[in-house]
Amino acid sequence: MKHPTVLQVRGRLSGDELDLIMRIVENHGNEFEVERVKEGLNVFFSDVNDARRVISKLKKLFKAEVKMSTKYAGLRRGRVRVLFVYSFRV
Repeated sequence: MKHPTVLQVRGRLSGDELDLIMRIVENHGNEFEVERVKEGLNVFFSDVNDARRVISKLKKLFKAEVKMSTKYAGLRRGRVRVLFVYSFRV
C-alpha cells in the first residue's frame, strides 16, 4: 500500500548542493514532484519507501538532522490515511 510523503529539505544550501539533491531524487525516486520554496525544497513522493531510500542516500552525503512526523490525510475505504512528513535540515 502506498502512502503519500513529503520530504522537506531545509538549510543553507548552495546551487550545486541543490543540484546534487535533485539528481539523487531523480535517480532513486519513482513518482515525485518538486516544489522550490524560499527555505529550500519540498519533494512529494507517492511511496514512503522511495522517500526513505532518498533520505538514506542524502544522509551519507550531508551532515543533517532528520525528523519524521505524521499528519492525518483522511479516510480511504474505512481506513485512516496518514501523510508522512520528513524534515531534512542541513
